[in-house]
Amino acid sequence: MKFIQSVLKYLVLFLLSVTCFGQVNVNANLNVKHSVEGISTFDRSKFIVIHANQTEKEWDGDNLSSDLRNDFLNGYDVYLGRDTGGISWNLNNVTEDSTRPGFASPSEIKSKGLTNRNNFRKKTNLHQYEARKNATIAGQLHPFWTGEGQKATSKGWKLANGTATGEYMGRYVNEFYGGEGQKTPSYIEVINEPSYESLGGKLNYTGSIKEIADFHVEVANGIRAQAPNLKIGGYTTAFPDFEVGDFQRWNNRWKLFMDIAGEKMDFWSIHLYDFGSIRGGEKELRSGSNVEATFDMMEQYSKLSFNKVKPFVISEYGAQTHDYNNKPWSPYRDWLHIKASSSLLMSFLERPNSIASAINFLACKAEWGFKSKLNIPYASRLMRKENEPTSYTGKWVYTDMVKFFQLWKNVKGTRIDTTTDNLDIQVDAYVDGDKGYLIVNNLNFQAETINLNIFDSKNIAIKSILKKHLTLNGDVPVLEEETFNSSISEVEVGAESTLILEYTFKDDIIIDESSIETKYYATDYLKPIIANKAQSFNIINVSKSKYGEAVLRIGVGREHGKNLHPKVKVNNTVIEVPDNWRGYDQAQRERFFGVLEIPVPYNVLLKNNTVDVEFSDDGGHISSVTMQVFEFSSNIREVDASDIPRN
Repeated sequence: MKFIQSVLKYLVLFLLSVTCFGQVNVNANLNVKHSVEGISTFDRSKFIVIHANQTEKEWDGDNLSSDLRNDFLNGYDVYLGRDTGGISWNLNNVTEDSTRPGFASPSEIKSKGLTNRNNFRKKTNLHQYEARKNATIAGQLHPFWTGEGQKATSKGWKLANGTATGEYMGRYVNEFYGGEGQKTPSYIEVINEPSYESLGGKLNYTGSIKEIADFHVEVANGIRAQAPNLKIGGYTTAFPDFEVGDFQRWNNRWKLFMDIAGEKMDFWSIHLYDFGSIRGGEKELRSGSNVEATFDMMEQYSKLSFNKVKPFVISEYGAQTHDYNNKPWSPYRDWLHIKASSSLLMSFLERPNSIASAINFLACKAEWGFKSKLNIPYASRLMRKENEPTSYTGKWVYTDMVKFFQLWKNVKGTRIDTTTDNLDIQVDAYVDGDKGYLIVNNLNFQAETINLNIFDSKNIAIKSILKKHLTLNGDVPVLEEETFNSSISEVEVGAESTLILEYTFKDDIIIDESSIETKYYATDYLKPIIANKAQSFNIINVSKSKYGEAVLRIGVGREHGKNLHPKVKVNNTVIEVPDNWRGYDQAQRERFFGVLEIPVPYNVLLKNNTVDVEFSDDGGHISSVTMQVFEFSSNIREVDASDIPRN
């Protein structure tokens, strides 16, 4: 009977895929756990995080909600992620050590820290939110930076060097946290976006960050002398555009940083933003293939340099909304951030093993960013005045940014196996008891019809389905909700929109199969593209089970107009290369930088593999070559012919 059900299951899948030509097929195997290096759960403390601390006074005030912290953090199951204010404010207000010029006074740090912990101890209403912290703290560029362009503290003295900066940071963590104070932060970034102001802007690639890298080494040593267990990272870059200058920006920035300071870093810290409207409506998006190429290149060089992929802290992500930043609040500006957040998050969720924290860059009210001369409030805010944009008056109410958290509110559980036949449709899914959550994100600029194929090994009946669709209606983001009392086979996802289907089943889903994902990295990276010359890469020590799948990932950075469809061989077997990649053509970026994802027949894969990549024209580089291998516990994709009875 089980065999017959399997045959029928995949016969139905085949017929659906044939009859739904022009639609996108999304498949979910509810009973197949998908794990990456042993991690298979949706960790909300990593991925549903706001750029705030519960101690901030901005949670209080004339809010429409009687208890904003509880309403938002507990109500939408959101975690607290980053604080750059406390460590910076206290450095500005601490005196210099009388015996060591350029060092903060240890006794004053201790005194201020004790006062801070005692104050927190008395604020018992805030204590419950300590469980919602996976916190990162970071120093602002000034007054922490001690190199060219250094500025004094508010007390009029300057830090002596990176060692002095590190000593202050270590002492600050020791004295301001722990005991009856707030819990010790998980991560500390040395300084926030140190190269933003000084290295010539987004398209500069000649400026070197050697001074910044050396500074990180000194600071890390200074921190560890005081707080040896604190996880330290950098260099917290705003624009990791590795491809600029045909990868000279990579060589002069991130590669150089890893070479000089990498041994001292516990994690890599970057910021990732979509530019949804810049220069009069142009788009420079990272979502899709570009962010995949960014991660793959950093992962591969980390593996080559340190024999491990060090984790990432994405301490800011979302959207920069250039065309709207000097204008009053609008729902459409919020939409630019919302859609970017879900698209980027879908890529983050594919790396539960290597992403330590991903923090959505939203402040609570951001009154510190109010532009008085223009009478314009800050853009990236959770809250607004209820009479905006007409006037900055009234009670505090949610901006439309809250719809992102409303959409993702319930998602949790064990990650399960999903597939899509269109790379522009990102898919993920989780099972939690009798609940299932299927997430479908559309990277395309037009709506897409999705054909749903949802399976489990026990054919457990569906009681209901809650459909949540976050999309744009005119210029306003809307969260549409609809409930179904039986299975649905087709849905539409709006342009750049996200759909979450929350299934409730009659019984708990039994997860009795597995897909174990491992990512392997070639022994070389960053090779120039020479016309009609194959570049060879070796991917070694690959493990494979009897059943499984493999996807070859080739990072490519090239000028626009160059060929993006190479000839590829794996172990001397020609592999079909898709014409599509995740997301758009990147036409308004400086050049294309993205990952080509190429399915490889499982029987072609060996323990040690040779990959040959050949383009028909000159220019650009192959930035990374990696292989995702999925080892299945059984033949979950199709019926094995050897299982068919002779009769």
